[in-house]
Amino acid sequence: MAWVDLNESVPDLNENVPESSQYRLITDGQEVIVNPPSVGMCFTTGHEFFEFCQLYAFKEGFEMFIKSNKLKKEYKESGVSKSGVGKYEAKPHMMELIRLKCKKGGVKKGVGSNVTGCKMNIYGVSRDGLFTILTCDLQHNHPLNPDCSRLMVNYRCIDGTTFKRAMINDMGGVSISKNFGTHLIEKGGYENITFNNRDLRNAINVERRSSRFSAADAAGLDAYFKAQRDLHPEFYSSIQVDDDGVFTNAFWSDARSRGTCKYFGDVITFDTTFACNRYRIPFAPFIGVNHHGKSIIFAAALISHENTPSFVWVFEEFLKCMGKAPLGILTDQDKAICRAIELVFPGVRHRLCLWHMLQNASKNLGSLSDWKKIDTLIRTAIHDLIDPDEFDEAWCHVMDEYGLRGPGWMKDAYDNRRQWAPAYNRGKFWAGMSSTQRSEGMNRFFKTHVNLDCGLVLFIHNYEYCMRIKA
Repeated sequence: MAWVDLNESVPDLNENVPESSQYRLITDGQEVIVNPPSVGMCFTTGHEFFEFCQLYAFKEGFEMFIKSNKLKKEYKESGVSKSGVGKYEAKPHMMELIRLKCKKGGVKKGVGSNVTGCKMNIYGVSRDGLFTILTCDLQHNHPLNPDCSRLMVNYRCIDGTTFKRAMINDMGGVSISKNFGTHLIEKGGYENITFNNRDLRNAINVERRSSRFSAADAAGLDAYFKAQRDLHPEFYSSIQVDDDGVFTNAFWSDARSRGTCKYFGDVITFDTTFACNRYRIPFAPFIGVNHHGKSIIFAAALISHENTPSFVWVFEEFLKCMGKAPLGILTDQDKAICRAIELVFPGVRHRLCLWHMLQNASKNLGSLSDWKKIDTLIRTAIHDLIDPDEFDEAWCHVMDEYGLRGPGWMKDAYDNRRQWAPAYNRGKFWAGMSSTQRSEGMNRFFKTHVNLDCGLVLFIHNYEYCMRIKA
């Protein structure tokens, strides 16, 4: 960490500051005493500004997030954007200005929300080669918890030594709960640990997928795809590996599936809820409907990490394979999938699963005392009203009647109504689909024919067997 004190233009930032409000920072092996953020404090880059503010928040016992920012012109011209991925993803050092706010700022959305409307913020801009704090309000309207900082989302982490031991335990057959328990005992209790059970579970699952693939499985999958291409020239396949050559994602489609997509590929559903092999990699089929109303598979993918870059790669492979984008695609509300669709399928109609919308309504509003009445009115508006104006009127009536006009699920759902409400999708071709239930039905079909502890090659053979049954 490095910050710059403008000796003559800005007063000494440590002058007349109580020692209790200062904190120590280790820089290049030396201990440096620094002050909290203040107007005029300068940094060499936006990245250092961001890291410094995060360190301050950790010391004080709260969390911050980037409320707004602006890219520098040179990065915009090179293709970097806030919605970019990989090398085109925006980073703090690329910013011309950054505004940070306390995570408890904003408007309280509902019962159980920990938002307090806190006004704490830090605003910095890039000027004359330095990143300078222009405005700074460090006052909070809620208690701070410096003793709990290590378990806040922004700061939780697993050190390398602990993670290596956790992986050794995992390979030895120790369950994740017992694995976490051993570390808890070793560290001397919750007050000395910087991660929770879920963090350990997520880290182990990622490592399982990235490093525990059998070399025979990955090589066998590649050999199988090559043999299929030699046998059937229309067979399409692609495997993605990371920088270390480790298998990450796979996509394939046989000749029959590619042929049916030419006729029935106007609308597809995409779902990743089925983990079908010993590595627990999600199986993601592209599903459509034929002229008999039966579900058909156009292509399939194995995805090791459910993030935007992985979905972008899969959708790009679908485009290469089929030669055209669908007219409409139906998915759940996964943010990574939605963002990938915007990047790869611009202009394609994207509809959200209606069943998942109703499930989310229950999760977000189910604790209200009038939930049963609200649920009845919501379902009536969705299923019985086919005119957009009538739907809007009915939805707004529910919000007004039960005080749900403010920020929250009802307002968010209303703002996105064109992506899921039947009234707004009437007259558009969706092949009779309004949810991803066909994808989940196909998953159930595969589940009856696939050994869930199989390797990649065996799974592909089981998939081929299932496709013959469907045909």
